[in-house]
Amino acid sequence: MALYFCVPFREQLLDYYSNSKSIGDAEENLLTCLADLFTQISSQKKKTGVIAPKRFVQRLKKQNEIFRSYMHQDAHEFLNFLLNELVDILEKEAHAIKSDAESSSPSEKISNGPKTGQANGAQKEPLVTWVHKNFQGLLTNETRCLRCETVTARDETFLDLSLDIEQNSSITSCLKNFSSTETLNAEDKFFCDKCCSLQEAQKRMKIKKPPHILVIHLKRFKYIEQLGRYKKLLYRVVFPLELKLSNTMEDADSEYSLFAVVVHVGSGPNHGHYVSLVKSHNHWLFFDDENVEMIDESVVQTFFGSAQEYSSNTDHGYILFYESIGTGNKS
Repeated sequence: MALYFCVPFREQLLDYYSNSKSIGDAEENLLTCLADLFTQISSQKKKTGVIAPKRFVQRLKKQNEIFRSYMHQDAHEFLNFLLNELVDILEKEAHAIKSDAESSSPSEKISNGPKTGQANGAQKEPLVTWVHKNFQGLLTNETRCLRCETVTARDETFLDLSLDIEQNSSITSCLKNFSSTETLNAEDKFFCDKCCSLQEAQKRMKIKKPPHILVIHLKRFKYIEQLGRYKKLLYRVVFPLELKLSNTMEDADSEYSLFAVVVHVGSGPNHGHYVSLVKSHNHWLFFDDENVEMIDESVVQTFFGSAQEYSSNTDHGYILFYESIGTGNKS
């Protein structure tokens, strides 16, 4: 439900589906199944009722064997798989359209030689789909040699941020730790190209370009070597309704508004249940399978986590969806 109430994503998915249906029957894949499900929900005339996502679930199981068993599956792994699969489908379709256009255009063909590349040997820009436009941000990984002060920067894209968590902390402090400076020394020294040798260095990660939709995954499942298994961290992590990215940003601040929370219910990683909180028309709704109820905004705080290590409360915020302020998440 969190993705359905991500308005720009939903609108672009429905537009894609209506356009592809007007062109002709598209081959069934995870993208068409999700679009069909969203279309059923958005065009529903009944005020109450249930729409079972049977077709989508069947396709998901066919695509990925991880989801074929009756075992508890991770919501973050599902989100990652789904978004990457949608990107793959859109990229393949775009390449197929481009190939068809080039093969039907005689002016594009060059006899006795390869096609000319871009000027100055520049690489073609990677395809940016509407999934990228919604969720993709850019990180820059900076490493500063402590001998010559040379800074080496490497950019990488992300569709969500996975944050380590601590007891009685907040999203702001988790983001600060994510972008904190780490010293590389002893066995972890950095090979500096300018010094041509291993040197002590300082490394930090910063958000170079924030995404339109910021998805934050709280790493609540940690492998405990002594136990030989994963354990759920019940830590209390405060997530604000309004979030500012300042310490993590390269230059300017970015402001976000919370519109959905995926909650993990259960004391361990191998069993449990997922519910969703979503904001629609300035009201918060609680989704638990077929049960939906309106809740007060203050109830969101009850999903921050537990202040004590052992607690009967096992309902904890796991994946947070923030939208950049200024665009508005209407429904």
